[in-house]
Amino acid sequence: MGRPTRPLLWLALALLAGCAQGKYTRMAPLEFRDLSAPGLMSTVPIGGQPTAVYQAGLGDPIVLLHGLGEHAGYWTPVLPALLASEHSVIVPDLLGHGRSAKPQGDYSLPTQAQRVVALLDHLKITGPVTLVGHSMGGQIALHLALAWPERVRALVLVAPAGIETFTAGEARWLKQVSTTQAFKARDEAQLRAHYRKNVFGRWSPEAEHHLEERVRVTGAADFDPYLYAVFKSIHAMLDAPVADRLNTLRMPTAVVFGADDKLIPNPILHGDDPESVADKARRLLPWAHVAVWPGLGHMLQIEDPAAVATLILSTIQRAPVATP
Repeated sequence: MGRPTRPLLWLALALLAGCAQGKYTRMAPLEFRDLSAPGLMSTVPIGGQPTAVYQAGLGDPIVLLHGLGEHAGYWTPVLPALLASEHSVIVPDLLGHGRSAKPQGDYSLPTQAQRVVALLDHLKITGPVTLVGHSMGGQIALHLALAWPERVRALVLVAPAGIETFTAGEARWLKQVSTTQAFKARDEAQLRAHYRKNVFGRWSPEAEHHLEERVRVTGAADFDPYLYAVFKSIHAMLDAPVADRLNTLRMPTAVVFGADDKLIPNPILHGDDPESVADKARRLLPWAHVAVWPGLGHMLQIEDPAAVATLILSTIQRAPVATP
């Protein structure tokens, strides 16, 4: 067979270049308003900033707080079981994430916790709620429970930040390497490797979907403000430790980590052993139910949503009956 003609050669090179880019990179950009969601999201003004929230169901409320860089859609797999149990669910996009505003402003975790309380007030939910937080959302949940314990009936922490602690030197190093430039430089292949190695312990169509969203929002109009929010949120987690105050909490609490979590504890600074962070949680929260689930990574609510829903509902059963 002879050598390809010049037009065919250029076509082959173009196809190879396209493959190198990745299939999602070649797709149209995805705006944050078009991200997946648990259902119809409404927008309410909280602290002068538009905040997107999903609310559904009747009964005692469960509030679900997503993690760093995520959005309300990350809780979708858990919702059918919670709604079937005759609870209502409130799932916001935190400030700087999803469909919510992404200002150049305050992303401190106490402020994020206060915004959740303000959202509940806006929704006229003044009684205690079951508060569930994943990763950064777990550390926000801890801040809220410490500042407003009367607003929390039960607390469920899913692969939470805030249990693991960092020295001043470690925090400085993490801030130095966690830059918007570094986040923006990741191409599709690097993001895929990161998601498969560090973020998800079990790969699934749902995991692939969230990878696609993350790649495609790179072209969104407000992608840079989103990266700013992620950058500021990392600093906020390091600047607002809670571990030394957790002994004041008394509500029924559950804490769970995935045995294959490659994000918590920090794999560079503290090794790769979620059991060590779970042991620390047992010391800090001796009344809590603490577990490490085998075969799962950081995204427990996506990798095993049935188990997470069961954990939430069983923790609620241990809580005092809410009074009007």
